[in-house]
Amino acid sequence: MRCIFCDDEVMKIDTVLGSPITLQGRGICHAKCAEKDLIERRIFGSICMSDLTNADLNELKDLVLMEVNEREGRSTGEAELF
Repeated sequence: MRCIFCDDEVMKIDTVLGSPITLQGRGICHAKCAEKDLIERRIFGSICMSDLTNADLNELKDLVLMEVNEREGRSTGEAELF
């Protein structure tokens, strides 16, 4: 079987490309190849960053900053975004 990204043999032992994984609906690939694909397409979890509108991206940024502040104990009950 061949990797859907690099077209190299998936089942051979290769510590550089990682172990074989299956992407649902796409096929089999190396773990590192799948990770590289996600980074290039700017995907985190199930969120495709490039598909977000500017307004949605800014709202997501604000939510992430609020969560970081909360976890670091800097929350004062109001949103601190800086």
